[in-house]
Amino acid sequence: MARARAVDRRLYLLLEITARRLHRQADARLRGEAGVTAAQSAVLFLLMRRGERRMGAISETLALGAPAVTGLVARMEAAGLVTRSQDSADRRGAIVNLTEAGRELAIKADQTLREINAELAERLGEDDTDRLHDLLSRLNTDEAE
Repeated sequence: MARARAVDRRLYLLLEITARRLHRQADARLRGEAGVTAAQSAVLFLLMRRGERRMGAISETLALGAPAVTGLVARMEAAGLVTRSQDSADRRGAIVNLTEAGRELAIKADQTLREINAELAERLGEDDTDRLHDLLSRLNTDEAE
């Protein structure tokens, strides 16, 4: 089979379709095994690893719009996974903290995602996994600049 020229590869579309499929699969597993969505798990991991965060920092780190983060945090707060308090340095801002229930679910979600990562690595093989990691990291680093 002839190799497609770069212009014919439609890399963006392929990346987007792959990301959506992986996200749907991970989301379903996370809901079933850990009781949280993929988006919730991202917030839980951020808070577990880095401690309390302002809403704006969550938005920036996870590349989500402010309204999306507001809704996500509100649902997580209603579920008892996080608490939200007024930022004493900026009364317009809010600080988000992890609850003990949130920490427990973060640990469960972490295990599920470790299994998913191991399955992807097994499917791709070590060399392709390393190469894909390097390429995606470069795209994310380049994007941030």
